[in-house]
This record gives sequence, C-alpha cells and structure tokens, in this order.
Amino acid sequence: MPTRRTLLRTIAAGAGVTALGVVGSQAFAETASSPSPRDIDLKPGSTSSNVAAMQYLLTAYGYKTSADGYYGPVTEESVAKFQGARGLVKDGWAGPLTMEKMLDSDKVAAAEGWGNGSTVRAVQTLLVKLGYKMAVDGDFGPLTSSSVKKYQSACKLTASGTVNYTTWTHMFSPPEKPGDGLRKGPAVLVAQSGSGLSTWAYDCGPAAFVALQLRMGRKPGKWTDVAHRGGAIDYARRTVLRMTNDTRGTGQIGDEAGVVDGFERIGVDRARTGGFDGALSAVRAGGVSMLGGDLSVCAKWNGRSTGYTLHWIALLDYSSASGEYQVADSSSKYNKLVWVTHSQLASFASAWGASVCIK
Repeated sequence: MPTRRTLLRTIAAGAGVTALGVVGSQAFAETASSPSPRDIDLKPGSTSSNVAAMQYLLTAYGYKTSADGYYGPVTEESVAKFQGARGLVKDGWAGPLTMEKMLDSDKVAAAEGWGNGSTVRAVQTLLVKLGYKMAVDGDFGPLTSSSVKKYQSACKLTASGTVNYTTWTHMFSPPEKPGDGLRKGPAVLVAQSGSGLSTWAYDCGPAAFVALQLRMGRKPGKWTDVAHRGGAIDYARRTVLRMTNDTRGTGQIGDEAGVVDGFERIGVDRARTGGFDGALSAVRAGGVSMLGGDLSVCAKWNGRSTGYTLHWIALLDYSSASGEYQVADSSSKYNKLVWVTHSQLASFASAWGASVCIK
C-alpha cells in the first residue's frame, strides 16, 4: 500500500490527482473574469501537478511553501499572503485573477540560465505533467529550454524558450485538441466476472487493456466475442503484459511503465504515463486511457459494495454536452458501461492517480 508521502512525491513529479474543492468567494468573483487565453482555477483541498507548480511559484515570490502537490492550509495561507500584497481578496483560493497576477510578471519570465530555482522547478513540473522527460532539479538548461520550445511550437506559440504569461497559461491549462479518430472501435465492457479465469479477481489491468484495444478498433489476441472474453484477458495477461502466475509483474497497479510497454508491443506508440490530469485530458482530446484508483469508490457506481483495493478502469469516451466520461469497469455488477463525472473519477483516483494515456 503506498504511503501518502510516496503518493505526493509521485504527484510532484507529474502524476497529478485533482480532488474536490470547496466553494469560496474569490472563485465566484474570478470565474466572471476571463484572463486570456484560459482560466486557471486551483482549489483548496486538491492535489495535482498544477498545485505543486504553484507552490514552487509562491516560494519564488518569497512565500516559502513545500511543493508537495497538496493544496492544504499552509498553501492557502501562502496564497492569501500573495493576494493581500496585490490587492486581491485574501481568501486563499488561487482562481484566475490570482493566477494571472502570479504568472503575468517579469519575476517568473523564466528562460535558459534563469537563476531562480523555484521558478524553474515550476516550469519543469508542468513539462513533466505534459509528457516531457526531465528531472525537476531547478536547472534551466538546454533540455528544459528545448522542451519549452517544443511545447510552444506544438501550441502554435512563438518558440522563444521564454516562459512568458501565455506559455504559463498553456502549460497550466493545455488547450483541448480535436479528436484524431483514435476511437474507431466499439465501446465494450470486458468484465472479469464470468471470464472463466481462475485468477479473474486480479485481472483488472488486462481487462482494461483489452477494452482499450477494442475501442481503438484493434482486435486483441485470442478475442472472439464478449462472451468468450477470458481467452483475450488471459492472453494479454500472460503474453503482452508479461504478468506471472502469481499476478506479480507488469500490468498491475504501480507498474504503469509495464502497461505502456504492453501497448508498444502491439504497435501503439502513443501510450504514456500521465496521472489523473493526463488521463482525462487524453480522453477529452479524442483518445482513451486506463486510470488507477480505489475499487471501493467505483463499486458504488455499479451497485457493488467492497473494501479498499487498487484497481484499473478504462476511460473510453467523453461527452462535451454532459461533461461526463464513459467508463468500462471490469468489476461491474451489472456488466454495463457507465457515464461518470469528473468529481467521481477524482474521488476514485485520489488513492493512487496512476494512468496510461493514449492519444
């Protein structure tokens, strides 16, 4: 079982989890304002890579804050001090107006050779969240500079290598991309129950793996139809994901890299680890994801009652109209797909937040 400290270190490195926040006065006031190009709204009580980056920026401004990714009372106090010094409502909520003040300043216009290590760590934390591989070490060297330029180019910004206000806002809240046709196949629930596998209780990872292959229009190895899904789950488990008989090995919670390797073995080159933020972003952009979290939370969506167990689910689609995500949960009691909200997924992922994103 991972400790809270381990989870938060993972989050600070880029595997973010966003939890439910509380309503505050400034959040309402700031939502009415629309800083260009996107709003950024970080909520007390949440945990994410964005929070860790903001904490680094608070330290850069002289409000020393531990960058653990958790928006707790100490961070609220630092945000309130920052707000008070700039004539904002001191409610501790880092809404769009507060973030605009924080990001639109020469003090954080970082570039190669930038001397403030806390600002650089904020940049690197966000780059890691966005899929760029680097150490969060506070050194704005050639690797960080080239990554910033690549991201600016990808967002059709001037590839200057300087993290100005516009680049900051894009990094905190990336623009949505239209779907590229990745979801070509049917949305199918590949349930573990009734699969005929003696070890089915441990095969949430392989079941989600098979469900994602189907959604991408691919035929999984040994797949015939949903009634005979056990063969495909077992094939994925023992061959593609290379799991051992005692269920230890790739494909399990905590081994996201092994799942990425599995996708690469079947010719999918767009799979990567990404945490909670990355998982939902990939689905909104037209991709699919596997998301790890607490079985006892998602069991409530489908009429079950169970204790805490780490568990994989598959995210197959997104509805912009309702803001809900289509989930294939292999532990489902009713053997059907469900549509769930961002908040429900955040609660599920708060125990772990690991994911494999394909976009």
